Amino acid sequence: MWSYLRLAYYLLRPRTIFVRCATHGLGDNLLLSAVLPYLREQNPGHKIIVETRWPELFQNNPNADWVTDRHIKTTGRHIKPKYHVDGNTDVPIYRQIMSRVGSDREGFPEMFLAPDEIAEIEEVFPFEFATICPKGKTTFCANRKEWGLENFQGLRDLMPEVSFLQVGIPSDPLLKNVTDGRYLTARQTAAAMRRSHFFVGLEGGLMHLAKAVGCRAVIIYGGFIRPEISGYDENLNIYAPVDCSPCFHSDYSHDECTTMDCMKAITPEMVLERVRSEFPECTGTGA
Repeated sequence: MWSYLRLAYYLLRPRTIFVRCATHGLGDNLLLSAVLPYLREQNPGHKIIVETRWPELFQNNPNADWVTDRHIKTTGRHIKPKYHVDGNTDVPIYRQIMSRVGSDREGFPEMFLAPDEIAEIEEVFPFEFATICPKGKTTFCANRKEWGLENFQGLRDLMPEVSFLQVGIPSDPLLKNVTDGRYLTARQTAAAMRRSHFFVGLEGGLMHLAKAVGCRAVIIYGGFIRPEISGYDENLNIYAPVDCSPCFHSDYSHDECTTMDCMKAITPEMVLERVRSEFPECTGTGA
């Protein structure tokens, strides 16, 4: 009840800006954080309220005055940063999102971890490691982002000198010869990424989480979406376009791809070669 009353108060308060994400995805919600510094800069006397399905992502964020998973009514003061992507898109999603608040600059996701959150990870995992997640969200993209468990296992097996901590969700298959971190919360996962040497995974929410805490990543793109549209320059983005690439469309759910030719073009050996070439310091002894 208190959260509804507080939200109603802010709705009645003229100098309040609401930033809302209507989707459930971790990545889309985290991207709300990209617009907050600009909104604070341009509206120093306003309260900034974030409405999100993932309020924990905004804990300690100095640019949010209140974070809630509640929503009562959409008003003219609600900002809903979003992006549109199809095969013809040539504007990165980060510029699209910032344009929703009137800015022509790029903005990137941020998370603010407390020292005790990082210390907790250091206590639970007192060794050097890289993070890895072999699964993505398939409810919207079907199988089109998936590289396959066997390929991730193959890559892991080719890097015996690296200790890997697997993050994600408990229902994800567990790779062999990794430390299990699938039970970690979103913030604990972010803290693990912050401490890890690099992250290996797929385009999506955990890629954005890694960026938000300054963790470089190796991202298997296949040909679903171009890295120029959603990728980060400091990452190793492995793209393998085929005749039907890119096939991502942000406006509708996708059906299963029956060929997966773009992902089949990427082998564990190819990824290993790229990692050792571009991240040599990450593949020595330890991680």
